[in-house]
Order: sequence, then C-alpha cells, then structure tokens
Amino acid sequence: MKSPLMILAGALMASVFSLPVLAQNAQDRELARTLCADQSGSAFKICVNQQLRNLDCASAGNGQQCEMRKQAARQCAGLFGWDFRQCAQAVIPQLDCSTLRAGERRQCELNQTANTVCGNKSGEEHMNCLRRHFSSQ
Repeated sequence: MKSPLMILAGALMASVFSLPVLAQNAQDRELARTLCADQSGSAFKICVNQQLRNLDCASAGNGQQCEMRKQAARQCAGLFGWDFRQCAQAVIPQLDCSTLRAGERRQCELNQTANTVCGNKSGEEHMNCLRRHFSSQ
C-alpha cells in the first residue's frame, strides 16, 4: 500500500505538469469570449464552442497554420465581421502554394486568386464574386 506522502507527492507533480495546459485553456477561453462578444444567448455559447475548437492546435491537422490563425485572432480581437476578416487576412502571411502537392496546389492557387479578385468587396457582393470565381473554374 502506498503511503499518503507518496500519493500527495504524485498529486502535486501531476498538478504542476498540468498548470501550463490549464493556463492555455483559460487564455483560449478568454480569447474565444472576446471574439464572440458581438453574440448573445445561445448564439454566444455556440460561437465560443466553435472558437475553442478552432483554437485547439493540438488536434489540428496543420499545427503551424493553426498557431498563425490563433495569433491573428489575438491581434484582431475586438473587431467583428468584415473588419475582423480583413485584419486577419492582413496578419496571416499567404501560403506558398509551390510547396504543396498538385491537387492542393491547384486549390491553393484558386483560393489566392479569389482573394485577389474578391478581397476588396464585402457582404453579398463579396459572396457573389466568390461564387462567380469558383463556378468558372
């Protein structure tokens, strides 16, 4: 049987190792709340949960890209809608499409072209521009 001192020491070690994770989760939760401040009620809760999933870079397919999105979200926190999108696009560097595989490269180039063509439009005009661009490809 383990002594109470060993159990206490094990519990302390476990808590010391989990503190950075808890702090990171608290920072992510606060950032998600800031990003969703324009929502209320159940929409706010849904938004926060979606943002928390987006900010979880440990389970992301591309951790580096996730970290860049998270950094952009921090820098653009407090902006909403179109202003947030414009800020985030300015902060996140464009992906180098030449480093991708053929199918991904084509999609990457298509997305960058769409961003160039439709980037200065907003709202419905922006969506219509994207539809025209992607339907012609």
